Amino acid sequence: MLYGLAIVLIPLILGYFSRISHPTILHWVNRIVSLCLYLILLVIGVSLGQLDNIIEKLPQIGSAAFVLSLSIHACNVVSLAIYDKWHPMVREAVAQDELPSRLAQLMMSLKLIGVTILGGLFGFLTKDFFMFPSHASSVVLVVMILGVGIQLRNSGIPLREVFLNKQGIQTSIVFMVSSLIGGVIAAWWLDFPAIKGLAYASAFGWYSLSSVLVHDAWGALYGSIAFFNDLSREILCLFMIPFFMRNFPSTAVGLGGATSLDCTLPIIQKSGGMQVVPLAISFGFIVNLAAPLLLAIFIGLS
Repeated sequence: MLYGLAIVLIPLILGYFSRISHPTILHWVNRIVSLCLYLILLVIGVSLGQLDNIIEKLPQIGSAAFVLSLSIHACNVVSLAIYDKWHPMVREAVAQDELPSRLAQLMMSLKLIGVTILGGLFGFLTKDFFMFPSHASSVVLVVMILGVGIQLRNSGIPLREVFLNKQGIQTSIVFMVSSLIGGVIAAWWLDFPAIKGLAYASAFGWYSLSSVLVHDAWGALYGSIAFFNDLSREILCLFMIPFFMRNFPSTAVGLGGATSLDCTLPIIQKSGGMQVVPLAISFGFIVNLAAPLLLAIFIGLS
């Protein structure tokens, strides 16, 4: 548990309290974070491809990820929709034609899957004479989280504003609790230990984090399940956020999970207007801080 906490919290804290504001340096930080993401997925794919009887295990990966995603998202939608009815948020909607291209967003998600598949093919073809260094993905993860910490610091939002946004705090609590409940339900359905379901649910869509920590703790098979479970959130949000935003704004923001602070923020802004952005940033910030802590704790307890 201490190892898992250390490799995610120490670089995150160091990155957040680093005083870096030069535009060129920040540009390269963003580039490095993006590169680390692809490297992590490539390593996960190689490890997956080197598993024995990998073809026979693909249905297990797909079915487990599907059940986890279905259960967690269903609990999110029901809980957040109830919260929306109790605490309605007044804001103006914008025209649907202002939405960013869903096809472009979908292609980006497919690119991530493609990198993982490419790594899997390489691992499968070279498993008899090439073994990837153990925990190589953890080293890349540390670098990436350091960059994420720097990005959070330079988001321009003081911690005081983040943690005093009442709607953001309440939405994040409802979202995280409902996600964990969904993880337990999925674990029961899949005949997994409950603590394993909690671990899968606690990444909240941060697939690069969950895939590495789960991969290192339980192996490539389970790391792949974590990756596809969390990636499904980003893909589904392309269609669910605009659908829910008009009448259920907190639900729309909450469905983005950890991605509400980055990947899905443009969709949130375009479909809900600038009034929703403070909620999305506050919610996303809190969830991004909670995810590595909860994930490391649940993996450590498993």
